[in-house]
Amino acid sequence: MSLLVESPTAIVNRALGLIEHARLIDNIESSDKEATAARLRYDVRRRAVLEKLDWGFARGRAKAGQVLNIEAPENLPIALGRPAGALRIRAVRAGGTNLPYSVEGQYIFSTAAQGVQIVFTRNESNATLFPPAFTAALEYLLAAEFAMLYARSKNRSEQMMAFFAEAIREADVLEAAEWDETDAFAGGPWVGAVERPWSAGY
Repeated sequence: MSLLVESPTAIVNRALGLIEHARLIDNIESSDKEATAARLRYDVRRRAVLEKLDWGFARGRAKAGQVLNIEAPENLPIALGRPAGALRIRAVRAGGTNLPYSVEGQYIFSTAAQGVQIVFTRNESNATLFPPAFTAALEYLLAAEFAMLYARSKNRSEQMMAFFAEAIREADVLEAAEWDETDAFAGGPWVGAVERPWSAGY
């Protein structure tokens, strides 16, 4: 099996290597125990890491279209359609400035209807597009789960979560450096805490 081309299988195997698990997987779609466990966790954790930062490789922009006959908040009277494939909305912009907004399901409520651009994080699943900072964070997050699943080690899992948090902080700095300060970059502190594996009933 070649790991030269980035893939979910390669990412999972590096995560297993971080906890020194003896068995690697040949393919994340195979039926063996490790592959099945990885398949159940990989996509959820991939989306979690995507949501943490305004990743440049997954950034999308779309012209906003107003949706009529939708009950809107009084302070955000314009309803806009959520772009297809948008995992997390990062900004709503018009005239070169960020507008206030609120996301409710498939609608975004804001204050302008014309010339509006929505900036968002795509639900990017193509591993060949993942930058090293993203794959590192994803591997640590998966390793935190695998440490509980295979080693039953809360200490090792906590260590992997600490590495994950540091990887996200470093990535936040790298991502911020690539955007003009007048643009819509949504930098740290990174949003929310990822659920610890040991809270999932292992």
